[in-house]
Amino acid sequence: MMSIMDEKTFVEKLKAGDRSAQELLVREYSSFLFNVVIQIVRRKNLAEDIVEEALLSAINSIKRFKGKSSIKSWIYRIAVNKAKTVLTKETRLDRLKEELAEQKKLYDPDDIPREFSTDKKKAIIWQGMEYLNESEREIITLIDIEGMSYKEVSALLGIPVGTVRSRISRAREHLKDIILEWNFFGVKVSNK
Repeated sequence: MMSIMDEKTFVEKLKAGDRSAQELLVREYSSFLFNVVIQIVRRKNLAEDIVEEALLSAINSIKRFKGKSSIKSWIYRIAVNKAKTVLTKETRLDRLKEELAEQKKLYDPDDIPREFSTDKKKAIIWQGMEYLNESEREIITLIDIEGMSYKEVSALLGIPVGTVRSRISRAREHLKDIILEWNFFGVKVSNK
C-alpha cells in the first residue's frame, strides 16, 4: 500500500474523507485484522463483525489519529480493543458453557477459516490454539500466521524485541504441549 503513496499522504487523504483512501484502508487491512481478531474471539461471524466495526471506527475517528504510531498499529489496536470488549461483555457462565460444548464436539467446518480447514495439520493447529490464552494466540497469529518480523511485532505491541522472542517461544512450546497432550494427531507421540 505505501508503495502507492506514503503513509502521511494516505492519512491526510483519509482525514479529508477521500473515498478511494477509505476503500484502500479496508482492502489493505481487512484480512490482517480478521486473522488477528478470529484468534481472539474464535468465531468467524463475530470476527467479521468486529473487523467491520473496527474499520468503520477507524474511518470515523481518523481525525484523532496523531501519527505517533503507524496506521497499521493504530487500526490493529482498535480491532483488538473491540474484540476484547466483546469478550468481556459475555458472561463468565456463557463462556464456560461454550467451552464445554466445544470440547464435546468437533469444530463446525464453517467456523474454521479456509486456510486451516484445507490442511489437516493446520486444522490441528487451529484446534490446539483454542486452548492457548489470548496473548499466546495473538503472538502466534502475528508471527507464524501473518509472517510479521519480531521487530514489526515489537512496534505493533509496544514491547521490546526480546519480549517478543520469549513470548513466541513460550507460546509455541505451549501449543506443542497441548497438541501432544490432547493427541490431536490420533497416534501415540512421545514428548521426549
